[in-house]
Formats: sequence, C-alpha cells, structure tokens
Amino acid sequence: ASPPTTSPTISGGVIDFWYPDYSAAWSDAGCKNELPLPFTRGDRPEYATHLECCKNAYGGQTSGKCLSELASPPTTSPTISGGVIDFWYPDYSAAWSDAGCKNE
Repeated sequence: ASPPTTSPTISGGVIDFWYPDYSAAWSDAGCKNELPLPFTRGDRPEYATHLECCKNAYGGQTSGKCLSELASPPTTSPTISGGVIDFWYPDYSAAWSDAGCKNE
C-alpha cells in the first residue's frame, strides 16, 4: 500500500481550479487546470475559474493569449443580434468614390 500524502490526490488529469502558466513568456502564457501540478500548492495563485485566472494573472496582456483560450473567448468588438447596429460608420473597404456608410 502507498503511504498517505500531505495533499489530496486528484485523478483524471484535470483539477477544479486554474493556475497561471509560468513556463511561458507572460505575453504568450495562459492559465491551466491540468495535472500534474508544476508547483507545490500554496506556491502559486489558484483561481476558481479560467476567466478569473486570466483577469488576475494576465490582466493587461496585449496579446490576448490567455483570454483567447477561454471556452467562449470574448471578441474584439461587440456582437449584436440581427447583424445591424444602431449607428452608422464610414466604409473604408471601398474606393472613396464608391464608398458610403454602413451599419452592419
């Protein structure tokens, strides 16, 4: 039989908290919830959700790497149901002589 350990053993390869991945450069890093842990519990912050981990450990990360790994990552612009927004903006994708305004 195996002797008892000082911390609980979790099976399945996934744990119920998220931690910052310090093995990558800050701009390329994200959060993980995988076993085996690359640290001793208490040596690194632990967060209840993936989003909480990204916001606290990688807030201000201009690459957006951490947030891009979320199950439903945020978009760079808000989405509106129906595909039409309530304001107009210039259409810079066409030549000036052909361009107009859009609200889609």
